[in-house]
Amino acid sequence: MKSKYHHGDLKVELIRTGLKMIQDNGIEKLSLRKLSAKCNVSEAAPYSHFKNKDELLVAMQEYVTQQLQNYLERAYESTEKKHSPNSILNMGKAYVLFFLQYPEYYTFLFSQPCVKIDLSMKPCEDSFSPFRYYKEKAYFVYRKEGFTDEHIKYGIIAMWAKVHGLAAIASMKYVEKDFEWENVLEKILVE
Repeated sequence: MKSKYHHGDLKVELIRTGLKMIQDNGIEKLSLRKLSAKCNVSEAAPYSHFKNKDELLVAMQEYVTQQLQNYLERAYESTEKKHSPNSILNMGKAYVLFFLQYPEYYTFLFSQPCVKIDLSMKPCEDSFSPFRYYKEKAYFVYRKEGFTDEHIKYGIIAMWAKVHGLAAIASMKYVEKDFEWENVLEKILVE
């Protein structure tokens, strides 16, 4: 019999395992009881972190959003010329690669009703934070490059649509291809 003692960060383990369970079986089949069995902990253990399934789902959404945000920030900050169009390209590549690495995150995150995307150029604090970050950085970079506000606005929407669409395709199970995403992303995003 397996031990019910858990090493490490149980909250994060519950979130990650729950995301995989949702990918495999659907959100309606997720339960804290099944999750505890999958994580090899007592049935009471998840309740020390989440009151119920709804609270777990909120924590999952927050976790995935923060992980994506971190990916985008690292991509921007690690670009040699930080405030250049290349930094925006690197964020686009990071967006797709994030969901390629964690396809269950894409499916889960964008099925949640609480993800709000604000396509206007006005500041919107309750907009999806990774998009808000991307939009702010792209606006700053392209304004510095001399583009008009209107050109920047529609350019940002087009860029986001492209990386979001590529992430959707890359995270699908049954996509046949004769290339590796990592090898062609820059070419696809620049054209």
